[in-house]
Amino acid sequence: MAERNGFKVRLGLKRGEERIFRLAKPFLTVRDNEVHTRVAVEFAMRLLEIEKADREIVVPAVILHDVGYDSLPEELVLRAYGPRKEQHITRMHEQEGVRLAAAILNDVGYDTSKTAEILEIIEGHDTRPVALSINDQVVKDADKLTRYARDLRSWPLSFFSTAQEAAVRLEQVVDEWFFLNSAKVVAREELKQRRIEAGEL
Repeated sequence: MAERNGFKVRLGLKRGEERIFRLAKPFLTVRDNEVHTRVAVEFAMRLLEIEKADREIVVPAVILHDVGYDSLPEELVLRAYGPRKEQHITRMHEQEGVRLAAAILNDVGYDTSKTAEILEIIEGHDTRPVALSINDQVVKDADKLTRYARDLRSWPLSFFSTAQEAAVRLEQVVDEWFFLNSAKVVAREELKQRRIEAGEL
């Protein structure tokens, strides 16, 4: 169980998923990627309760989706986030992520047919504008939902003047940003919770 701003994050990972997370952890040291990944897994679990997606593809893909950032120089990583992110750097982390994820999945002896889909999802999780499958939709939406959560990535104040400005922007993009209706509902629930916490409601 991990701490997230003073409360516990219960991931409920299965043994094989825990092993993948342990092997991924050394590659989640940039910025707050370990926290981001844990929270993305938490959102993926919520979406998996509603959507008919394959947990054996979704959970490893979410755990491994950002491992590629750790191989990039810090000055490049800083230019890969936010409204003015540089797409070629984002592509670099996806491609490097595929290489590292393939090695990790091979190390744990993961099912090769599932590995192929996991790597395909990671290869375009940020830059591919369309989703390849329901599994890809869950991964993409869980990743984006972290911006709405009460964690280190949720209120991107480095890109906005205030938390209120960030909340307004995040609300504006819900319908265009998420693939799944279930993710849109979760995003709005999270925004409402952030406003309650900020004393706005």
